[in-house]
Amino acid sequence: MANPFLDDDVPPVRVIEAIPVDGTSPLRPEEIAREKIPTPAHLVIGPELARGGMGHVHPATDRNLLRPVAMKRLDKDYASQPFYRDGFVAEAQMTGQLEHPNIVPVHELSIDERGIPFFTMKLVQGVSFDAWLRRRQPGTIERIEGGIEILLKVCDALAYAHHRGVIHRDLKPANIMVGDFGQVYLMDWGLAKLTRGQPASGAGALMNARGPVGTPDYMAPEQARGVPKDVDERADVFGMGALLFEVLAGQGPYGRHPDGGVILARAKAGQVGSIDEACKAIAVSRRIRAVVERATNPDPALRYPNVTEMKDAMRAFLHGGMHLPTKTFAPGEIVFREGDKGDAAYMIVSGRCRAYRTVSGQEETLSMIEPGEAFGEMALILFEPRAATVVAVDQVTVHVLDQATMNEGLGLSGWTGALVRALAQRFADLEQIVRTSGLRRGS
Repeated sequence: MANPFLDDDVPPVRVIEAIPVDGTSPLRPEEIAREKIPTPAHLVIGPELARGGMGHVHPATDRNLLRPVAMKRLDKDYASQPFYRDGFVAEAQMTGQLEHPNIVPVHELSIDERGIPFFTMKLVQGVSFDAWLRRRQPGTIERIEGGIEILLKVCDALAYAHHRGVIHRDLKPANIMVGDFGQVYLMDWGLAKLTRGQPASGAGALMNARGPVGTPDYMAPEQARGVPKDVDERADVFGMGALLFEVLAGQGPYGRHPDGGVILARAKAGQVGSIDEACKAIAVSRRIRAVVERATNPDPALRYPNVTEMKDAMRAFLHGGMHLPTKTFAPGEIVFREGDKGDAAYMIVSGRCRAYRTVSGQEETLSMIEPGEAFGEMALILFEPRAATVVAVDQVTVHVLDQATMNEGLGLSGWTGALVRALAQRFADLEQIVRTSGLRRGS
């Protein structure tokens, strides 16, 4: 059977026993001269692919190894300034030592004859996390589950970097690449800082410069205040929390504003928005909202102490039912009716439901069911008819838990099942006593 994920148009591996292989750059000589683009003999440089504050990235072909690479060069206007040139070299050296599956490997670092530093790295085929998010609406299962899966891999990269004494300081969707086959890479370590040592240039290095460092929308308050010694691994925890905030709510923790200066001022003041308020119209599970709330706490001492603990919390949320099949109900649609046979339990992913029973021809509301809460489990455990009707209040998406899955997950075929059913039966008996007494909920 053919692999459906493979691209039929992928070029075959070729071998040409020559070094270097012939190749001509598509760049015009005058452009190369004007921009001082490095053109080492073994690389065929292509048109600019992307640019940042001080650097430019070009696709290239290694004429010796016949492989595509990405070449990053320092802008010509900064190359003559040791402060920026040393910072660029430091980025390459740090990234080159961070050998991890979720960090792009660096192949070489050099300075050309005109003094322009450059380095080459793996050319990632895929899209930025920024573009990935734009294609998926907030509140959808694909965005929540897929986004968290991507962030788990970013956490792995950060945990390794922190272990090696490096903090990233510029976490944002544009710095995460998602490959065509699920690969995830944390990119652009140009603002990274050493935590367990100093560069040879010492306290005057770019990484130790005072002032706000990073992107305001995802910047920890201590980063925004611009004192490097106050920034440690917990700043990256905040950055991860800000990314998760955006996955869930479609915006960052400081809200939206066209003026970046306003966002920076909010960051300096620690004015982190409420994830509950941001998700009010989306109705995201409280459990994952709690992860965001802790990770983006303005006080570093109240955040997760490291990205590994945050990763464990996100993974626990996924394992809490995100793998189950889902079903969607429109507002006003009945999920199940009182008296129906119970063949499944449900957990709300988004939206709200109302549970009610009919007493003397009138509806008696029993509860409002919010995202992250389960319902319908009593009938499933006790093999009895539904004790209430549940109706969707909003557009509701639920995970569906059937009998076989619940038995497997809880071990209900053994003594655990007997204990759970006995406890459920006592609650059911108590509910029956309340009903027969004529009492109403809330009375």
